[in-house]
Amino acid sequence: MMKKFRFYYDKDKDEAFLNDMSAKGYAMKRFFLGVYTFEKCQPGEYTYRVDLISDKTTEQRNELYDLIRDSGGELVQTWGIWAIFRKKGNFELYTDPESQIKQFERIRKIFVRVAIVEFLLSMPQWYNAIQTKEPMLILMAMLLTVIAFVFLKQVGTCTKKITELEKLS
Repeated sequence: MMKKFRFYYDKDKDEAFLNDMSAKGYAMKRFFLGVYTFEKCQPGEYTYRVDLISDKTTEQRNELYDLIRDSGGELVQTWGIWAIFRKKGNFELYTDPESQIKQFERIRKIFVRVAIVEFLLSMPQWYNAIQTKEPMLILMAMLLTVIAFVFLKQVGTCTKKITELEKLS
C-alpha cells in the first residue's frame, strides 16, 4: 500500500495523476480528504476517468455505473460531486468534442454555483470581521473569499477548455 496526498478540483488533473500512478504500477484503491491509497498493479494496467455525478439523479447514476460495468470498467469510488472509474486498457467517457463540451459546461455550472455561495457566505464574515477586528473572523472571511476565487479560477479553466473544444467541432 502507498498513500499520496493531492487535492484536485480539476477532473483533468485528477485523471492525469491517477493515470500517471497507474503507469508507474499503482492502482487507486480509495480516496478520502485528499489522501489517495494505492496498491501495486501492472504498470499501465488501468486507465482512470473522472466524471461529475452531482447533477444526475440516482437512476441516471445507476445507468452510468451499469454502462461502465457493461463495457468492462468499474466504479472505484464516489467522492462529493465526482465518480472515479477505471478500466483495463484504453478508456474514454466522452469521445467527441460535443459531449466533452457538455461535460465541461456541467462542471462549470457547478463551480459557478459554489463560487457564488462562497462569496455570499464571505459577506457577513467580512462585515463581522470589520466590525469586531477579531483576527479569527478576518481569517475566516479571507478563507471563504480565497475559496470562492479558487472556484472562479476553475470556471475560467472550464471556459477555456470549452473554447478549445468548440474550435475542434
